[in-house]
Amino acid sequence: MTKPATAFAIYDTYKGTSLPGTYRLGIGNFGSSAYNVYPLDLSTGITYTVVIAYDSDQGSPIVGANLMINPSYLDFTNLIEGIGANAGVAPDYVFGTDITQSTNLLGSYPTYIGFSPYATANISNVLTATDFTNVISASLPVFGSQSTQYNTNYSGNPATFYVTASGVDLTYQWYDLGGALTDDGVNIVGSTNNILNVSNVVANDTYYVVVSDVYGNQITSSNFYETVITTPTAPFFPPNVVVVNATNNVFATNIFNDVALGTGPLYYQWYYAPTNTPGVFTALSPGADPFITGVNTPKLNVYLGSFAYVGQYFVTVSNSLFGGSVAVGPTNTLTELSPLSANMLQLHQFMIAQKGSIKNSSTLILNTNNFVCSGYVSGYAGFGNPSSSGGGYSEFFIQDTNGYGVEVYLATHGDTNTPPIGTYVTCTGELEVYNTGLELYTTAFGAIVTNPAPPVTFRPLLANSIFNDLVTNGLGTNALTLQGSLITLTNVVFYSNAKLTNTPGTFNSAANFYSNSYTTAYFTVPQSIITSPVATNYSMELYQFGYNYTNFTGITYSAFGGHPIPGKAYQLTGVYYEYNSAPEILPSRLEDYVTNAPVVTPVLTRTGTGGRISTITLTPQVGSTYSVSGSTNLLSGWTSKTAALGYYPTNMTVTFVETNTASAGFYKVSSP
Repeated sequence: MTKPATAFAIYDTYKGTSLPGTYRLGIGNFGSSAYNVYPLDLSTGITYTVVIAYDSDQGSPIVGANLMINPSYLDFTNLIEGIGANAGVAPDYVFGTDITQSTNLLGSYPTYIGFSPYATANISNVLTATDFTNVISASLPVFGSQSTQYNTNYSGNPATFYVTASGVDLTYQWYDLGGALTDDGVNIVGSTNNILNVSNVVANDTYYVVVSDVYGNQITSSNFYETVITTPTAPFFPPNVVVVNATNNVFATNIFNDVALGTGPLYYQWYYAPTNTPGVFTALSPGADPFITGVNTPKLNVYLGSFAYVGQYFVTVSNSLFGGSVAVGPTNTLTELSPLSANMLQLHQFMIAQKGSIKNSSTLILNTNNFVCSGYVSGYAGFGNPSSSGGGYSEFFIQDTNGYGVEVYLATHGDTNTPPIGTYVTCTGELEVYNTGLELYTTAFGAIVTNPAPPVTFRPLLANSIFNDLVTNGLGTNALTLQGSLITLTNVVFYSNAKLTNTPGTFNSAANFYSNSYTTAYFTVPQSIITSPVATNYSMELYQFGYNYTNFTGITYSAFGGHPIPGKAYQLTGVYYEYNSAPEILPSRLEDYVTNAPVVTPVLTRTGTGGRISTITLTPQVGSTYSVSGSTNLLSGWTSKTAALGYYPTNMTVTFVETNTASAGFYKVSSP
């Protein structure tokens, strides 16, 4: 496959590299212990082996077509084992039962077209096979990019060399003029990786790497010539190290990187002067401020956890030559931006204004400045593993009293944690759309402040009347205005697939929610309670997060693991959210699934003066939904008065004003 003329980005999870280039790419690539995700473009001028792993067994978790690029046996094994360990059918895979959302391919199955219905790509030279033994890869590994071939350095300094390559299960071995290199943990690191680090170059040398694939094919990189200047040279800053005047958001990380030259080893020391005392510099000490790192390196990292870091910064560099030579770098400045204040509706309006730019499987920054927004915690969306290379993450939703909501993503933090549901918080972060989902991207616990306001009892939006629009209009009106909002549907029936082809309430993989994982199911509601336009068999995805997570006091265990997935629910409540333009409902509590039939025993109380009814109060049962109709005639003329929702953890008292001025009034209460 050759990269098309238009931009085509793919995420690779196989090699934990931070370098751009070309790698073995594919669906189900679980083969790396360093599970990092980096955006990589397919390279032009390179032919890729593209394979569809097809399984016709309807009982298999990978039934249908699964796209692979430059695959190996390891891919296929990890695809099977990865799905088995990951809550059954994963939503990112391609299945024969999927139907594309493209109007040009509507009604076609991916079984016949061979790629995800939620992505568009130009694919050629596709091979299909029922077993990987039928696929023979004769393509040699190919280099996508390499280090600069000629480099000049000074003795005693470090050097780094790298290559990026495309191939099947690649391995690396670096060489210099003395032969194969071996890691010693100090001077040589990465001799069998795609990145080689030499901490102390002492003489001219030549480096290269041999790359091998799983079939025994090998290619050799270009020679990288390192010219080492051994004449004793005092440290100095080259012309490309210039003054930097940086402006950054609070809770972002600002980096100053002033690299000096000269005979090593070189010793760096950064200095800082606050804005209120310009020109009065003090040396920064390692560990004195946990938000500042690299004070004795060329790269100073300043995490803006508050507004206390505005000011001036410069670095000195020294070596032991000539009695201790010192060079002084340019004086840089740092300014921090205050976040923009916004309410929930304004956040959604930012999203609506850029609706045309929202794409599947991508991140769209809606504004480069931070936003600060307050709301009540309404639900959880997930937690990352704190021990992973990403450092762990938390996802939860907040919404206002009008029902508008947004996801809050707490990124790369050692512990994962969320405020309790119902608490009022103020969150500061970058506003973005991630995989068509609206979120505030925060980077520290300090960006999430719990306010003293008392918790609220939510009254989720009753969504049956808009169910048809929610499930068919991925980026339509409701998707943009209700996304992140807590909603309730009544009389829900659950299925294991989006086509609703299995028996309601039965599941191909398991009948219980997965423990310490996630579960994906689907649900619909009866045709009789979907308002115009009437449609049948509309389904929406149910995403049930079920991971345990680490908070400040230890492990918090999920309440869902091992509990049965209900066949039906009289009431289902969760946050409505978009992921790759596919609408989802995300419940957070076991009580969000109401499986007991509601009891119609509400109490109506009336108030008024002069014998006239002015208000009517309805007290529903906890966990039940009610509709109230009124009429002046027992036999006809019934009109809807209100609806009442008793939502966990408490019931609701709903009051409505009676506008009827007739001499008689009748009311009936039904559920739902």
